[in-house]
Amino acid sequence: MRLSPLDSLIAPWQASAPALPVAALAPEAAIGRLAASAILAPGPVPPDSIALRAGVAVRAEDLVGASPQSPVLRMDRPPALAPGDALPPGTDALLDPEAMQDQGAFLEITDSAVPGLHIRRQGEDLAAGQRICPRGGRIEPAHALAARLAGLNSLPVFDLTATIEGFDTPLAALLARLLEGCGLRLLPGGAALFRLEPARTTTPRLALQPGETGWIEPAGGGFRIEIPPRFDGALALVLAGILPLVCHWTDARPVAQTGRLARKLSAGLGSTAIALFRTGAEQLEPLALGEITLAAWLAADSYAVLPPGIEGFAAGETFTTYRLAPLLA
Repeated sequence: MRLSPLDSLIAPWQASAPALPVAALAPEAAIGRLAASAILAPGPVPPDSIALRAGVAVRAEDLVGASPQSPVLRMDRPPALAPGDALPPGTDALLDPEAMQDQGAFLEITDSAVPGLHIRRQGEDLAAGQRICPRGGRIEPAHALAARLAGLNSLPVFDLTATIEGFDTPLAALLARLLEGCGLRLLPGGAALFRLEPARTTTPRLALQPGETGWIEPAGGGFRIEIPPRFDGALALVLAGILPLVCHWTDARPVAQTGRLARKLSAGLGSTAIALFRTGAEQLEPLALGEITLAAWLAADSYAVLPPGIEGFAAGETFTTYRLAPLLA
């Protein structure tokens, strides 16, 4: 029986990327999506020096040598600031209010300060033009927060969509989680870039282990993907079919990690094969290759997609795997 190589199916589609739609979303709504362009800070963050704690704003140079034994006298009261307040011009440090003693007509300041004490200077969080997230990067809560603090109210994201139809609830939920890990937005139905449906045959036709009864083909401006009935076939079609397309079109990247194999990894397969691994102390423990058990998936934290013709790898050999959750950086 002749099986179709997966690479020969997806390579033409990688070379001719569709015009990917882009949406502008509020930073919080963009979490989990892929940035359609590099997200840069439009200006310094913070825009002005700010207080990191409650205190009084001072100029450190005015308090050189101040101590309880040799206080600095001051006729005016320094401005009090709350955390996040901007420092007044001419000040460069924050002093504890307890270091000031009110003597009626004047203040005694009994502590010195150094420039930058208890403050965040202008641009110390982010410099103007600093990259918050690269093109194709998966937007995480930290990116959304940084964007808000930089004054960005919307972020450009690839509006990659998928529909899941005809699956039982557990497998549908699993597929949804995997697709969201690829930066896709799930639609309840209708037109989508990727349309996932149950495999229409039990006859092997795809050179992919697991997942040989699956299929992937262009349809209606997108891609129709037939998913085998088992969880391992679903995982294989996402990792070896959907994810490479998303990465190629968007510049997204899976998170790589390198280690030494704890034991020999024997392939000898004429198909693309999914391998699962568990990361140990500077070692990668192979858990499954081609045939994936549920126990192996539950224990795994990384994967590799091995192309046809690979015979295997020796114990102790340096090997690169990719993080399973989340799938993209």
